[in-house]
Amino acid sequence: MQAGTAVVAALLLLGATPAAAMPEIAPADQPTAGTLEPTLDCTPDPEQPNPVVILGGFGAVGDIRATLEKQMAGITGGIRGIGGCPFIFGYGIIGPMQAAAPVSESAGQLRDFVAKVRAATGAAKVDIVAHSSGALIANYYLKFLHGGSSVDRAVYLAPVTKGTTAATLIGGLDLPGSPEGLAGVLNDATNPLRDTVFRGVRGALDCLAGSTVTTELLAGGVTVPEVSYSVLATRGDQVLTPPGVASFIEEPGVVNDYFEDLYPRAGVASHAALPMQPDAAEWVVEQLLSE
Repeated sequence: MQAGTAVVAALLLLGATPAAAMPEIAPADQPTAGTLEPTLDCTPDPEQPNPVVILGGFGAVGDIRATLEKQMAGITGGIRGIGGCPFIFGYGIIGPMQAAAPVSESAGQLRDFVAKVRAATGAAKVDIVAHSSGALIANYYLKFLHGGSSVDRAVYLAPVTKGTTAATLIGGLDLPGSPEGLAGVLNDATNPLRDTVFRGVRGALDCLAGSTVTTELLAGGVTVPEVSYSVLATRGDQVLTPPGVASFIEEPGVVNDYFEDLYPRAGVASHAALPMQPDAAEWVVEQLLSE
């Protein structure tokens, strides 16, 4: 398998004026990323006034819109069931892949989309529901792009918080033909191949443990005071390891739960399948309704 093919597969699993001194990440010749924005034709019920911006994080390749809608169907249905307005946002799109752009660029796209949602609905704030790398995008937006004043709740499913390693990412993909040494290239920030071969998929590099993005986000704490955070991890996570530890935000006021502990009858959920679990969709709705 060629290195480029392996990175395409990797993106299937990951999944877009700063308030702090976050350095610019993207090189000058980084391809400009696109977005997929839904029609903003929903008016939230007074009982659920915050529109909900939904960010996917895996499986979004090819027909990105259809993939995200299928992945998030249970969650969007649950939100509509309580009178809410779910808006699935596709971010950081380069070629056929979502989340390929640097996290800083995708976070800027999220900032602009949140502004559009607020203007279209008249809402003072939105809630964010995000899976995997979508949560990394959201955290960057909230911490470095002054997103806290526009967001009430951040509800995360198997989020990239502390980052992953190339070895677990590739191992979780079960790629028997992965080229020898690919993990080493991805993990070594000094290797010139990392920024040449993988130039068009910087979003994947940003998700690695020890990347500039994950390091800066963890420094001084991930959360911002205005936002309520909830995290649901899965003990069956084969991408973010150790499961839970790599996802939990261990800061005051954050809700951190394992899916299997809350819903033991549902069995073990994988990283990719967690958003499609009916019980996980129910958990998301409960977090959105919490005070």
